[in-house]
Amino acid sequence: MAGHRVAAGDTPAVELVLVGDRPLAEVALLSGAGPDSLIIDATKLTFACPLDLAGMVATAHWAAGASIRVIFRMPTDPAAAAYLQRMDVLRQMPARTRIEGRVLPEARTDHRSRLMEVTALNERNVNDLSERVGPLVTGLYRNRPDAGAAVFRACSELMSNATEHGLSERGAFIAVQLHTGRTTGSPRLEFAVCDTGIGIMQHLRRNPRYDYLIRDELAIAKAIEAGVSGVASGQRGNGLSDAIADTRKHGRVDFQIRSGRGEVRVAGTPDSHDISVSDRLDQTSGTWAWLTHHLPPPG
Repeated sequence: MAGHRVAAGDTPAVELVLVGDRPLAEVALLSGAGPDSLIIDATKLTFACPLDLAGMVATAHWAAGASIRVIFRMPTDPAAAAYLQRMDVLRQMPARTRIEGRVLPEARTDHRSRLMEVTALNERNVNDLSERVGPLVTGLYRNRPDAGAAVFRACSELMSNATEHGLSERGAFIAVQLHTGRTTGSPRLEFAVCDTGIGIMQHLRRNPRYDYLIRDELAIAKAIEAGVSGVASGQRGNGLSDAIADTRKHGRVDFQIRSGRGEVRVAGTPDSHDISVSDRLDQTSGTWAWLTHHLPPPG
């Protein structure tokens, strides 16, 4: 949800308002006027998923890369504020970001077996981060190594796409959260990567076979087909299609990818899958991908 709020005497600013649970999983509208400041207002945020975490950091870096001052307003909900701090949202904000609101004292607990904080991803560290993601996945899927291997390959594919196709000076950001299933009934993994690159359509249009694409949602739908790539030569282009096909063999997969003004969502099970293609009111600078994989309930 987004709105525009300018107090008396303030310089007009673009504002991104994050309200309730998982706001960026649905909308990411920037509104307002004035090119000098971006206000990310999380005062009414109550719960964030990996896409929210990586997305708000990527948005801040997009603004900073355009010489726009970034202001971040902390949640008033203490649990939400503590979670953003624990997931390194504040640490990963651009230099000179102004933080407004209460920053709580940190008592950091080691949760490396359950999560990966928001982390900058680039060509130099992609292999190291893959080695960190690997144990997270294998730990959750210790009783289903075939499922773990498929999910790890999917995460690695999304990371590679961000560094190879979404590369920009501002880079990309990832976040991972595991859920054991004690309260939800089944274990699940949530993985998000948000880059600030050229976007899917412009990448595909580098291949003359796809230079006809002029709508983002159609370009994304094309990108998840087998054999489609922005690279004109070589045996490439099966990564995203394989990631969806392989992970749904081992449980339920929900996959969301957005770029520019388009979005594609895939909901799959071992028996079937549905693909939803739509345009968006907002515009994503770069490409955001969010993968959630649920294992079947025990027994």
